[in-house]
Amino acid sequence: MAKVVLLSNQGADLNINTIGSRAMKVFVQLAYGFGANSWRKRWIDGGILGLNEPKAYGYYRAESNEVSVLYSEDYPEKKYQKFLRYGIRVVFGFDFVHTWRNREGIFASDVVWTHTESQTLAVLCLLLFRNHNLRPKLIGQVVWLYDRWNQYWFLKRWFYRLLLKRLDLMTTLSISNRDGCRSLFRWLRVERVHFGIRSDEMLPARVTCRGTKIRVLSLGNDEHRDWETLGDVARQLPNIEFHIASSSRTAKDATQGVSNVRLVRAKNNTELLDLYADADIVVVALHPNFHASGITVIEEAVILGVPVIASDCGGLSDYFAKDALCYVQPGDSAAIINAITSITMDPEAAESRTKAAQTRVRTKINSELYAQMHVELSKKILDGDVNLSVHC
Repeated sequence: MAKVVLLSNQGADLNINTIGSRAMKVFVQLAYGFGANSWRKRWIDGGILGLNEPKAYGYYRAESNEVSVLYSEDYPEKKYQKFLRYGIRVVFGFDFVHTWRNREGIFASDVVWTHTESQTLAVLCLLLFRNHNLRPKLIGQVVWLYDRWNQYWFLKRWFYRLLLKRLDLMTTLSISNRDGCRSLFRWLRVERVHFGIRSDEMLPARVTCRGTKIRVLSLGNDEHRDWETLGDVARQLPNIEFHIASSSRTAKDATQGVSNVRLVRAKNNTELLDLYADADIVVVALHPNFHASGITVIEEAVILGVPVIASDCGGLSDYFAKDALCYVQPGDSAAIINAITSITMDPEAAESRTKAAQTRVRTKINSELYAQMHVELSKKILDGDVNLSVHC
């Protein structure tokens, strides 16, 4: 719980040790399109693919008698308003207008949580309008910031550093990202939290590769997917059928003319789950990165009981050890071929790895624990605890 405490000559500050009669107020600021009402409507209509939640990313699971959680909303806008919002986003690199529209909920909260650097920077910009001792605390998550930092113009880097000086805690989804951000922003407290998805209806691990036709599934649109290497693998394994679910132009170009590659598109969640159900192996081929690219697909495959082969980069091995996933070096098509062959020759061993991965999901990596980790970190920040180390 949190309560306002008046400090002499210092304005108002929050202290979790001062137990009040109300719950700690959390405001979750997400990107436009992820607002509570608009997301829930699409979720009910089946318009959001994957093992998703009725509210985006499962932050609502933190709600209890001691914690209240309120999500940002997507305010209706006319064409000129949308054009203005997009224009400001292009200039600054974050959606300030969307955050400004949610300012009432932000300023009324004790703690604000964000999901990517776009919302983190926008909230920090908004907080420039509020006295430091009167504003809510901010746990600002970043995803692509470290990967893209050197691509930014020097004035943008200067501006972002200026904003980040006011950040209470930066979180990342990858241990590689955490270490990189700690070296880049030495004044900041940076913690890694394991991103987890809905695992309530986990399916038993499957013994695959029993049919006459082996199917390999690969999904995703992230910029660090390595479709070129996967295309090379498919060319060398003509007797295996590859299904690729991606809207990436690179995926289409890299597999063009490969007869055993089929580009598929899941128009709804039923079709997506059918792709996983028909797959013998899920392959997540990646370029080197720092932000745990591919983790959502990996978790979905594990929860649905499918063996996974993944490139060992981006901090993925901090999520799942080598007894749970079959890891290969990035860009190594021969290693992926060997891994596929190994699974087809010994599917029982692959099933054992999937079971180990599912145990990890049940006990350490899921949306429930992801939300609770934010609660624990919030309590430490409100308590002024400089030692933020928690079991994450």
